[in-house]
Amino acid sequence: MTTGFEGLSCKMGSEADETKNRKFVDKENLLGDVSKAFTEGLYSDITFILKDSVSVSTSRFMLACRVPYFATLLYGGFGDNSTGNPVTLDCCDSQIFKQILNFVWEGEISFSELEIQSLLDLLETARFLCIDRLVEGIIDHLEFLLKRKLIEFDDCLVAFDFVILNKFTKASGALLSFIDQNLRTISFLPKFADLSEASIQMLLNFEERISSEIDLFTAFVNWIKNKETVSEEVKTEMLGCFNLGQFDRKDLIDKVRKTRFFDDKEVCDVLEAHIEKLQDEVKSKEKQNKEQGERLQEQSRRIEETKAGIVLSTSLQPTTAATFDYCCSLDQTHFVNKIEFTLEDLQYLNSYCVHVWNGVNWIKIIDCRELIHTGKQILHFERMKIHLLGVKVTGSKHVLDGSPCFYTPASISSFSASLI
Repeated sequence: MTTGFEGLSCKMGSEADETKNRKFVDKENLLGDVSKAFTEGLYSDITFILKDSVSVSTSRFMLACRVPYFATLLYGGFGDNSTGNPVTLDCCDSQIFKQILNFVWEGEISFSELEIQSLLDLLETARFLCIDRLVEGIIDHLEFLLKRKLIEFDDCLVAFDFVILNKFTKASGALLSFIDQNLRTISFLPKFADLSEASIQMLLNFEERISSEIDLFTAFVNWIKNKETVSEEVKTEMLGCFNLGQFDRKDLIDKVRKTRFFDDKEVCDVLEAHIEKLQDEVKSKEKQNKEQGERLQEQSRRIEETKAGIVLSTSLQPTTAATFDYCCSLDQTHFVNKIEFTLEDLQYLNSYCVHVWNGVNWIKIIDCRELIHTGKQILHFERMKIHLLGVKVTGSKHVLDGSPCFYTPASISSFSASLI
């Protein structure tokens, strides 16, 4: 926005309306004048002695306008209204305070120019001075760095320890997730061993972790080495975060057991459970393989039967059983949907029925009741498994005079069963 008049433009409006809505805008010059006063050090009326013993002067009015802490300190009921005495400020050093002054006077801070420790110091100082929007801005910047993977692993560890110890909950969650995702690499860095007990406890108890149990355990082992100051109580509490059942058999033997952090009996009990599970898996696999083999064998046999057409050619043997006149047994159970046989005595017309044995009962599959059958018989039916088959000749009559046959039933020969 440039300097000049601002008003409502309306062709149909009256002169009174245009006069009423006109105003002069000079915001750019205002910001420029404020920036000039800051850069040239004009109108300073208060001096601070910072943590590094460096003195910095500025305007108390600007501080009070922009920073809640200074509004209370300088103009509150307990404020020091003297203008000549320097004010000691131990919350930060002069470099961080100058960044705060950039925020106060210019309304901006360049985070990209700050090393990770300076950024963290600025975060702590902003919270001390109650500048909530600056705190949020710094945390958002940290999350941006993590999301884009623009932060070094060492810097990430420094930041993680800092936010845990200083209780920046939102920032600690983002850093914890990033470390968990890269734990296999990060845990071997020298700075990982420098993490505080609180940070390790946070990592061990992270409910949303995606790293494996062995990666987390390896990280713990790397951290605990040469930590003589860690009490047995704390160490036991940390080890309680691990579930031995989550380790695979090889890691239990090669890594976990060798640390001597767990009782041998506990490790052996878990190993036994692993062995039992493995045995069950082997049995299950063997059963699956057997069933699959049987299915493949059956499919192969059916394919061969289909290719060959004829499963078995044999003869129906006469039987003295009252149920059937002729019976045959195939070499084994076959899928069949067609049978053929010949009624030998061509002087007679016959009726008959055909039964198959299903392993429990005899089932009638064909019933040819009319006395019209002689010679070769070709019968089709739905595919079924057949091992035993019986034929009963239910009646016969002479071809010429139709007189019934009272002697032995017609002979049956040339029997065959097939799958087509």
